[in-house]
Amino acid sequence: MIVLYSMIVKKLLIIFLVSVFFVFSTTNLFAEGATFSFYPEGGIIVNGSEGFTVDVLIDTSGEEVMSAKFVTLFDPTVLRLKKAQRNSSLFESWPEEESSIDNDNGVVMLSGFSQSGASTPLLTSNGPEVMARLTFEVLREKTTYLDWEYDTNNGVFDTQIMKDGSPPQNLLTAKPKTAVFQFGGGGAIKPDVNTGVFDYKSLIVLGAVLLMFGGFMIFTRPGFYRRRKGTVVIIGDDK
Repeated sequence: MIVLYSMIVKKLLIIFLVSVFFVFSTTNLFAEGATFSFYPEGGIIVNGSEGFTVDVLIDTSGEEVMSAKFVTLFDPTVLRLKKAQRNSSLFESWPEEESSIDNDNGVVMLSGFSQSGASTPLLTSNGPEVMARLTFEVLREKTTYLDWEYDTNNGVFDTQIMKDGSPPQNLLTAKPKTAVFQFGGGGAIKPDVNTGVFDYKSLIVLGAVLLMFGGFMIFTRPGFYRRRKGTVVIIGDDK
């Protein structure tokens, strides 16, 4: 009787340990790490003449990060960026050489950085934060998309979320989801205008480096065509 009881206990213990292992393995397998996303993630634009606004969201998934950068691609034959705003509360500084928009080739880049050991890291534990707000003018009503430049290995023009360390670790392990927009009837798409804290000042300048990169993007992405010249740099008043 004692032997039988001991065997039952052992079996129950084994079942318990296997269950615990399965739960943790499944959680790690399906857990979503740090990522960027668009809000809305896509949809129908009711009135193209009024344009539309999209937020770029960042989610560190409970990790502390000291810098983040996104490079977003859009079709310059369909859309033109009218206004770009950043949420200056997320990072200490926003390097101008890594914060640009090229309406000629359809490239948006914004980079935020905080000094390790001297600034508070970015931590989103209760959901994503708005990093930038992009307001587009519609040039022609055609199904279009916003995409991400990811895993390019070119250093500057790549979408990253960096955790402090030696060397720093990129927490963005997969390409963020593309947003697809159509035109016609249905529900209008527009973020909550009260979400986030933004710098509203923008400056139009020339950006030779970004223009060269944009030319490379046109060459490698035949669906994009040159349309408008000039580069808008995302910039705001320092607090």
